[in-house]
Amino acid sequence: MGSSLPSGAAESLQNAFDVTSTLQTPLPVSVFLTGYILGPLVFAPMSEFYGRQIVFLTSFALYTIFMLGCTFAPNWPAFLVFRFFMGCGAAAPQTVSGGLFADLYADLVPRGRAMTLLGLTSNVGPLIGPILSGFTSEQDWRWQFYVALILVGVNWPLLLVVPAALIREETFQPAIKARSTAQSKNPLIRAFTSSNIKSVYPGLHLSLSQTLLRPLHLLSEPLVFFTDLFILYQYIIFFLYFDVYPIVFKGQSQCLKHTKSKILTPKAGTYNLPDGESALMFLPTAVGAVIAIFIFLWWDHYHSRAVRQGKTWSKREEYRRLPLACLGGPLFALSQFWLGWTARPDIHWIIPALSGIPLGIGIDLTFLALQNYLTDAYGLYSASALASSVITRNVLAAVLLPTASIPLYRNLGTDWACTLLGCLCLLLTPIPFAFISWGPKLRAKSQFCQSLANSGHA
Repeated sequence: MGSSLPSGAAESLQNAFDVTSTLQTPLPVSVFLTGYILGPLVFAPMSEFYGRQIVFLTSFALYTIFMLGCTFAPNWPAFLVFRFFMGCGAAAPQTVSGGLFADLYADLVPRGRAMTLLGLTSNVGPLIGPILSGFTSEQDWRWQFYVALILVGVNWPLLLVVPAALIREETFQPAIKARSTAQSKNPLIRAFTSSNIKSVYPGLHLSLSQTLLRPLHLLSEPLVFFTDLFILYQYIIFFLYFDVYPIVFKGQSQCLKHTKSKILTPKAGTYNLPDGESALMFLPTAVGAVIAIFIFLWWDHYHSRAVRQGKTWSKREEYRRLPLACLGGPLFALSQFWLGWTARPDIHWIIPALSGIPLGIGIDLTFLALQNYLTDAYGLYSASALASSVITRNVLAAVLLPTASIPLYRNLGTDWACTLLGCLCLLLTPIPFAFISWGPKLRAKSQFCQSLANSGHA
């Protein structure tokens, strides 16, 4: 939710800080996503060095402190700096949670369901942010952060008490085993004596520096690279919509009243809705995300039944997750064409708004399928594998959002801009089909997958 929070009340925020440049409009979101680049580089490898608990607590503390900073930011540069560090703190759940679920669930069925719920919160949360800010901060931009701070305060007791009460303080097995030894007075250093590391990571000589570089190393593996490529494209469009929807649904008269430049072309549809009501246009995408959860659970049940019946196709690991991504890609592309060719003043606003349903289904099925696939394939290394995905997509998102969102729709219009994005999405849809065909060979050639298989942690 924190990533997209300012987008629902952009006008009051810009008025308060006297922002007049159209290129600076997406910056509160894009600098937050820039924090997603640095955060995974630190938090994901550290969770595979010191354990999951300390990473979650540290990252959430960072998120809380800098959200408070955003609330009382004295000027625009300070606000953007605080947003960057908020993004750094928010990155841990995006990457470490996959490793946490790999720790907790050896059985891939409950692990997949846990990842499904995580995916729902990750994709629905950004849709709630603009609605919250649109209704609370139309006059005073700080109210969106007041409400968000209340939610943060509610979450702190849950983070501190619930894990210790329901499971244990730490879930990462190497850290648990090593902390029980008496080879060092320091419980953190104790976790990583030479003999301990070799028993968990055979064939790998780990140091802290090598651990921190692991997400970048994993990018060289085809499974991770092409997964990242498919996800990052949908991810960029997903966050692009937080700038596009105000153009489509709020209209020229209510977008960036400070600027004298013409933002909309006659091709761009506009419905002149106020902040709160235009933010509600994200609800169909949330509905699509919920529908995707039911599709995922149905497929999970169908696949489990096929396994019990001994059907040959179900024994291949790729069929556990990837067919959902094969469905998600075309649906996501469909949403682009739908929005582009129905967002016109002579068509009721509900029609383009409903394009959010296939958008939500498509992006959730793709995220859930591919992130579960990486988690299953990389096991103990899944936090780093997911971190590489988070890093790559946010590098491009941070660059493209402020430079391409408004210019793209201003120059091409809503119809052709969406058509271009939809066609590019179609070009990427064969990726999960290719994984189904060649995934076993790619995993067999992976140093990390084979290391896990040899150690019994696969």
